[in-house]
Formats: sequence, C-alpha cells, structure tokens
Amino acid sequence: MRSLLDFIVRHSHVFLFILLEAVSLVLLFGFNDRQKLAFMTSANSISGTMFDWRAGMESYFSLKKENEMLVAENSRLHGRLLELADSAVAFQAASLGGGTVMAARVIDNSVRKDDNYITINRGSTDGVGKGMGVYGSTGVVGVVMLSGRHNSIVLPVLNGKSSISCKVKGGGSFGFLEWKGGDPYHAVLTDIPYHSDVKAGDTIVTSGYSSVFPEGIPVGYVDAVEPSANGYWLKVSVLLAADMGNLGWVYVYARRPDPELEELKESIPK
Repeated sequence: MRSLLDFIVRHSHVFLFILLEAVSLVLLFGFNDRQKLAFMTSANSISGTMFDWRAGMESYFSLKKENEMLVAENSRLHGRLLELADSAVAFQAASLGGGTVMAARVIDNSVRKDDNYITINRGSTDGVGKGMGVYGSTGVVGVVMLSGRHNSIVLPVLNGKSSISCKVKGGGSFGFLEWKGGDPYHAVLTDIPYHSDVKAGDTIVTSGYSSVFPEGIPVGYVDAVEPSANGYWLKVSVLLAADMGNLGWVYVYARRPDPELEELKESIPK
C-alpha cells in the first residue's frame, strides 16, 4: 500500500494534468453546442469505421456458411429443373425415372495420374450409391464407383476406365467420351460415324441413353475433328466443360432405379 502511495505522490503532477484535461473536455463539449456537434460528428465517423470493419470481418468468417447455403439451394434448383423436364416430355420422364439431386463436397482429388479418382463427402447414409452420375456447375465430372457410409469414390472423366454416353447438342450423333491420359483438359468422343455433322465449336452433352445422367448435362466443346485410321469413324477432340483440377462442390444425380428396366437388363443373355 505504501508503494502505491509513493507512486501516486511521485507522479501526482501527471494525475493532476489528466484530471484537469478531463474537466476541461467536459466543460468544453458539455456546455458548447458547436463543439458538442463537432465531437459527435467525429465520434460517429470513427465508430462508423469501426462498425464497417467489424461487419467486414463477420462477413468474411461467415462466407463458408453462406457458400454451403448457396450450394444447397443450387442443389434444390437442379432437382427442380429435372422435375420440370420430366413433366414437360413424357419419354424424358420415363428415362429420368424421378431422379433427385444432392450437393457434395470434394474432399480429395487428383488429375495428374493415369487413373485419377475423386472422393466426396456423401455416402450410402445420404442416399449415394454406385453408378450415380456426378457433375459440377459447369459440366460432367464422373460416376460414383464405390460408396461407403459417409464418403464415396468417384470415377472421374480423367480415368482410363471412364466411358460416358454423349451426343452433339442439337444433332443426332452420339458416342462415348473417353480419356486417353496426359492432358487433363481434353478427352475424346469415340464411335462417331464418319458421315456425322460434327464441327469445331459444337457443344457435347449427355445423351440420356443411360440411367447415369439425365439428358443435356454439358460435357465439353469440340475443338478438333479428324477421321480415324480406318476411315469409318471420326476422332473428335473435346475440351472438357468442367475444370477437373478445381472442384469444390459437385452434384450427385440420384436416380431411383426402375424395377422393370433392371429386370429386363438382367434377362439379357450373357
């Protein structure tokens, strides 16, 4: 206690100065309207800047939550679009079979291997199963290969085992998209007859001939066409619509299987 008193006595002139300054400020701004207005304006400017800074920080840290909400909303909108397509055309409704769409986050990905794979954070408990189509906001990504309880492995376009039924948008030519390795931005559309009207700039979309994808999902864009070695087919180079090395969120097309169709497939002689 004595040390505290000695400290106050030694610095009494400082404390006296602070006290007199405080009294002066109270008298100046408390009883003079002009000075009070100037002080309030200055204080509001400072507090406004602080509020803006705090709001900016809160907005930054809430981006993840907002992004998840936007992805979920996009997922619902994708599902609604498929429902509208189903009701618009009868044969589309039969082929789509009442599919739904769910969002999933990519938690592991590779693009530089001979056989690449993608892992997503949705599994069997979420309704994801083998053979379901996966696509991003810009185009097709791949097909679910294995499904665990909470995660699934996707066979992407950038895998030598991948083969996706596609067609030229607005035309009748269709074939299979395959990846020959190396270039992560291009794939090849095979089995296109030599007489097909395919040219650079055409859009390639899913054909809808399988239950994996609905019709019309973007796949890529034709950037080169040349005849194959045997002359019966065209070799079509496709610039992929989806940036496979920059995947954050994807959508899983969960189609309910048609029991009758599955039974017919099983009855085909092997």
